[in-house]
Amino acid sequence: MGKRQPKKDAQSKRKDAIKKGRTKEGSPSTCIDCPALCCHDLAIIIHRPRVRSDIDDMKWHPQYDSVSVAIRHRRWYLVVGGKCIYLDDDNLCTIYDRRPERCRRHGAPDCERFGPWYDTLTATPGELDAYLAGAL
Repeated sequence: MGKRQPKKDAQSKRKDAIKKGRTKEGSPSTCIDCPALCCHDLAIIIHRPRVRSDIDDMKWHPQYDSVSVAIRHRRWYLVVGGKCIYLDDDNLCTIYDRRPERCRRHGAPDCERFGPWYDTLTATPGELDAYLAGAL
């Protein structure tokens, strides 16, 4: 008889299932081999600037290299670059079975694998000025 294979722990089994797209919750096939795009960059809804002082305040945000302003369907978002603290080195969620409801609901058409989720992304104060002037 051959050597007996050691039992896999629950975390290893879950990683295998997620990689194959066969979780008990039925991960959509679009998640297979995805580098957890939805777990990177935090998009926070913000108010559209309405007056000059709002615009000046808004232009302060994209002065930071990890901050952008995105617009989608006339809604404005502050986008902060980074990644979820619960991703492991393989970009798999370490709290998958107890992840927040917001994570559970995320999917098409908002999924980043289908392309940009925004209509416009401004990464510098100049790009924001150009968008507001109607040039973008």
